[in-house]
Amino acid sequence: MDVLKGKIGGLMLVGFLLLLLGGGEARAVIRDLKELSQNPAAYLDRGTADRPLLLPEVQGRLSGEYERLYFAPWHQAEPRHTLEQVTWGFREYGANPGFAKNGQKRSAAWVREMAANAHLEDYPQGGFPAVLVKRADFRVLPTGESHSSYPNPASGYAFDNLQESSEPEGTPILVTQVSRDRKWVLAETSATLGWIPASAAAQVDQAFMRRWENGKPVAFVLDDIPVRDERGAFLFQAPLGAIFPKIGERDGRVSILTAVRDKQGKAQLRNGWVKRAAVADKPLPFTAGRVAALAAALAGEPYRWGGLDGKRDCSALVQDLFAPFGLWLPRNSREQAGAGRFVSFKDLAPAEKEALIIRQGVPWRTLLWTPGHIMLYIGVHQGRPLIFHNFWSIKTRDAAGKQGRIIVGRASVTTLHPGRELPDLDLPRADVLYGLAGMTLLGEPPESGAPVPEAAP
Repeated sequence: MDVLKGKIGGLMLVGFLLLLLGGGEARAVIRDLKELSQNPAAYLDRGTADRPLLLPEVQGRLSGEYERLYFAPWHQAEPRHTLEQVTWGFREYGANPGFAKNGQKRSAAWVREMAANAHLEDYPQGGFPAVLVKRADFRVLPTGESHSSYPNPASGYAFDNLQESSEPEGTPILVTQVSRDRKWVLAETSATLGWIPASAAAQVDQAFMRRWENGKPVAFVLDDIPVRDERGAFLFQAPLGAIFPKIGERDGRVSILTAVRDKQGKAQLRNGWVKRAAVADKPLPFTAGRVAALAAALAGEPYRWGGLDGKRDCSALVQDLFAPFGLWLPRNSREQAGAGRFVSFKDLAPAEKEALIIRQGVPWRTLLWTPGHIMLYIGVHQGRPLIFHNFWSIKTRDAAGKQGRIIVGRASVTTLHPGRELPDLDLPRADVLYGLAGMTLLGEPPESGAPVPEAAP
């Protein structure tokens, strides 16, 4: 996830069209978005589109590992996270309470009151396995209120410092702490830690877990799909990449297990129905054509830090894209860059990086990483690599040295030089190729002694 700081300013209108979209959010149509098809499938090599990107036995092994990690929170004897980790946010924002969405300055008491409610001196407070019965935002602190480092963030600002991730219904979790007012619980998935509303989780027992884990899994391959009960009543909306146990099929629909929370906070099984085209048996055959089809379903989606508003940032896009294939990916970009064979670009000139990507990168299963941002390499077009990624902005600097941003804010197909035509592009800082630190070939084990992705200094 790209940590972006500063206000939008100094936007020059030469060489591009500035559009004003809903909510006052400004987005720029840079040349890449105008001249390149924004359908990722347009760049498929038709001769290899149906060829497996990994040997079936390798994909099968990786899918088995995915299942183990996905359900791990239900089988942990203790939390994975230390007291130091779970108290980090209270220390960080206790010292810097920041600003509310309306620009009002927060007081240190705001954080102190949440710390008292969390009573982390008792951590862990007896954990229990649970399942999400509502899509939940995982928060750094037990609050739905936002935190900004700036008093007047730009209109359409897609960030909240307290947002860690957003996870869909059906996600296995381990609850490790309950707030004093019992309105919040601290929960962890295999990839995420955060505070969620207590009403979003329901405790599971052994019978529930056996039924859920032993079901044939299906993954959603279309985005924002309504799940309904037998009578057609709406239950919830599932995102691409969400996973549920399959019960059966009938009349062009698939029946899946879902969960509801009873009055005692326990999980109860419930049948849900979705259209057949929306889901596929997991793991989906891992071919370029199928990856491209899923990417096309996500193209144009608005960028939102940490899954705000049920949308995605760069790493959530990549994580969800590969879930139906049984390829497990962590939640942040640096860890994702370490989730395969990492090829470092250290000490390489931009032209050397580009040549190495073309020579060794495998389109549709190679990630490109710069500290703070992750992208999918989708192939070569007119001699240059193309990427599919969800990104917020392009950095600019005017003649007076004032920094600004051109907001794109959506999942897009671009070159490694988005915005290269802008006269005030902040070079080399704004150039994707210049900042690339390495590439990761998914499905290939890390090489012994090879460099690993390192956090930005």
